[in-house]
Amino acid sequence: MRQKSIDVARLQDLGTRDISDKELVNTASELGMTILTRDTDFTAPSLLSLAKNGVIYISYQPSKNEIPRLAERIASIASQLEPKPGLLIVIEHEYIEIYDQHLQH
Repeated sequence: MRQKSIDVARLQDLGTRDISDKELVNTASELGMTILTRDTDFTAPSLLSLAKNGVIYISYQPSKNEIPRLAERIASIASQLEPKPGLLIVIEHEYIEIYDQHLQH
């Protein structure tokens, strides 16, 4: 991800590995970062609405060979969308879905 000029921080790097999901959302929001995860908990409206810069959820376990392509897909998305609360981007093997809580009724 860093090779694609995307600013990333791992939980281990922040010293926040053993915090709750809500604490993680608050930390990411304070740092102005989007959450990139494979944990479905972050797709729940209660957490999603707290994530000021949205959530990118990867719905599958990418192989090592897929990581460069996945990083390109994420970099492309990041350059096209404005991070905001309620924004959920779901990355599947073959497609990407974008949900915006503020546009749904």
